[in-house]
Amino acid sequence: MIVSSYIEDIDKKWMKFAITLSQKSQGFTAENPNVGCVIVDVNGLICGSGFTEKGGRPHAETIAIENAGQKAVGGTLYVTLEPCSHYGKTPPCAEAIIKAGIRKVVIGQLDPDVRVNGSGIQFLKKAGLEVEVGLMQEEVRNYMPSFLARNGYFQNNQKSQKSDRPYITIKIAHSLDGFISEAKGKGGQISNKTSAAFVHDLRSRVDAVLISQRTALIDNPILTSRINGLKTYTTRIVLDRELEISESSMLVKTSSIHPLIIVTQNKPIETHWIYKKKTHKKISLIVMGSKYKLENIFRALLNQGIGHVLVEPGPRLLASLLSMKSVDEFIEIISQKKLRSGLSIMNTEQTVEFLPPSFYMLSKQFNLVDDIVKIWKLQK
Repeated sequence: MIVSSYIEDIDKKWMKFAITLSQKSQGFTAENPNVGCVIVDVNGLICGSGFTEKGGRPHAETIAIENAGQKAVGGTLYVTLEPCSHYGKTPPCAEAIIKAGIRKVVIGQLDPDVRVNGSGIQFLKKAGLEVEVGLMQEEVRNYMPSFLARNGYFQNNQKSQKSDRPYITIKIAHSLDGFISEAKGKGGQISNKTSAAFVHDLRSRVDAVLISQRTALIDNPILTSRINGLKTYTTRIVLDRELEISESSMLVKTSSIHPLIIVTQNKPIETHWIYKKKTHKKISLIVMGSKYKLENIFRALLNQGIGHVLVEPGPRLLASLLSMKSVDEFIEIISQKKLRSGLSIMNTEQTVEFLPPSFYMLSKQFNLVDDIVKIWKLQK
């Protein structure tokens, strides 16, 4: 029993390392999952590691095996997602694992992709390898929400269930007394520069950033992930029922580089400026018609391959999303400033103490200089 517990602790240690590696490429692997992999030799020493590279290739397992070389023979491979077993632009990772002489494979999450979905495990077992599945599964899922949603599954569940919407993260920032701005109709930043950098990193790790037309009008944001040394393109989404967004807005002006999706209710008239801009900018329209409701909009976004959305809402959109129980993750940034008046997070002009609804549980809390960051998760 003691030996079994010791082995489990060792396995968890290496899987934690693989999970940490997987975070390095979260948001940068296109349609492929971000995967982390570690190989430990027969003496229990790490001999190879890797994570899926930008664009989705090479795969984490391929990099780790190349790093390990002959030291991989008889060793154990820890990987966050089931190794692929099909031929695509690269040979199957399961085949490479077998050829490397690895004895045991520990897998965090079954791959829901219909081309894999258990076949990689069977491939390895048929070749005589020892295979374990499901180690630290919840932790693994925390860092690949887009891939899981796009392949029909939610995370945050012991038993995966079919998904009909992207994984949704909300980010809000408010003062210590609950205000998000100094007055109605006025924008401005509440949190500090370190928190702002944290938000830019968040934007780089999702498929798209979404705001309402009202927020676009008041703040005139760019909504990109501006990180020194990192070249990344951010897809922005505006919920704009009446298509009121201005041609001169920063979102439109930057759409030749950063894609812009505008969700509207009705098709615009033929003379609308949008038709001129669409010809040479990365602007697309989603016309919902009578189905202009949040649940339908998110379903349409998932159908377009958007599996993880970061919503930066105003009070109205926030209230609508929370009432639907459709937010998976809620990131709250609390400044130590006290504004004492303005527009509160609850869409009032009074001081408020904000708490997410009871179906959210605090999963993590930390400081960014003097700002407090709380991450809440939906309990299912």
